[in-house]
Amino acid sequence: MLTGSRVALGAAATVAALDGQFHTAAALITLGAATDLLDGALARRLDSASAFGALFDTFSDYLCFVVAPWLLTRALVAAGASVAHEALVGLPLLTGAIRYARNSLLIVAAGREVRELPGLATVFFAFLPVAAVFLDARALAGGPVFPAVLTFLVVAFSLLMVAPVRYPKLTRARWAPAAVLVPLVVMPFFGTRVLAAVLIVAGLLYVALGHLFARGPAPDTADITGGGPGPPP
Repeated sequence: MLTGSRVALGAAATVAALDGQFHTAAALITLGAATDLLDGALARRLDSASAFGALFDTFSDYLCFVVAPWLLTRALVAAGASVAHEALVGLPLLTGAIRYARNSLLIVAAGREVRELPGLATVFFAFLPVAAVFLDARALAGGPVFPAVLTFLVVAFSLLMVAPVRYPKLTRARWAPAAVLVPLVVMPFFGTRVLAAVLIVAGLLYVALGHLFARGPAPDTADITGGGPGPPP
């Protein structure tokens, strides 16, 4: 139910972004992120985790954390002004699909949850336009600065989705989900600007430094193509 609700939230956020209701779209994406923190933990607690659930989670995430944020970003920066700009803003559609396909295969090959996957989670890209809306960044930056900066960050985060850099899942630390969940649920309604500023700073720090805390060997990608064990490190 939690995972399925993310499909509805992502679809509603898409419609809101197309209608120019940016705050509503940002709030719906934020609530989708809250369900993403809860569904895996609940599945493990109820001993109901399954391969179907893992793949369903992936499809739901793509809609809520890639498609809806892409449309919101596109509306914020007026990407239709040129083909080149449209391609740059649309890059996460491609890299997000690659990330989810590759990492789904890694999880299936491992036969268990992989706590450190290569590439940046798409939810960090999703919070770029969300933070821009909640901070009213267009008014703060003004002129051509805002679309240029947001487009640059979108491209950088898109490339990080498929970069051979591992990031630890937030759920690895027991306190992290609660520390993130409460601000996510509250942010669209109370202390919006302050909480958005805190989360964007924390998110940028994680993007810059999170890979330093990844531990253990990287998942072996050789088995997902039937090539047998990979070469020794």
